[in-house]
Amino acid sequence: MSRIILARHGRPAWDFRTPIPGHGFTAWLQGEGDAPLDPSSSPGALLEQLVGDAKCLIASPLRRSQDSARLVSAAVPAVDADVREAALPSAFRSGLRLPPHLWGALARTAWFCGWSAGVESYRSARQRAARAARMLCASADRGGDGDVVVIGHGLMNALIAAQLRSLGWAGPWFPSRAHWAFGSYSRRAT
Repeated sequence: MSRIILARHGRPAWDFRTPIPGHGFTAWLQGEGDAPLDPSSSPGALLEQLVGDAKCLIASPLRRSQDSARLVSAAVPAVDADVREAALPSAFRSGLRLPPHLWGALARTAWFCGWSAGVESYRSARQRAARAARMLCASADRGGDGDVVVIGHGLMNALIAAQLRSLGWAGPWFPSRAHWAFGSYSRRAT
């Protein structure tokens, strides 16, 4: 029986503590996206084993996901844009300096409430998660035993997990948002 493993990428080597002005949040996000992985952040042995035994490894096109996949496997992952993270709106005009995670929390909260400011909407992200879940189910059904492992992102993994559960898969409601953490999903017994 195949499982679907939704893993989060490793931690980027980026400054998450220094307060930034709201109008600098777009540049900060771009820097985070371009940052390599923090070498002190490493996957656990269980995740490495799951990836090593997997019949299919899928990564998002974002650098942190690609670098994480290369770190845990010599195999070249399949790249699927549907598992990439939902972008944060970042069109703040404020000069107020806050830690980046607070700007991120404000942006994500506003995004859930309907403010997308030039990025994919929450509704569109949920539709993309549904496509990704169907693709993962098809990959799990293809060709016998073995797990399908996704090296993805915190929020998108949670959205995909909700879709998997609605399609009859059992697993955690929310995969852990910790770097290198993962959730395992298997078909419910019928």
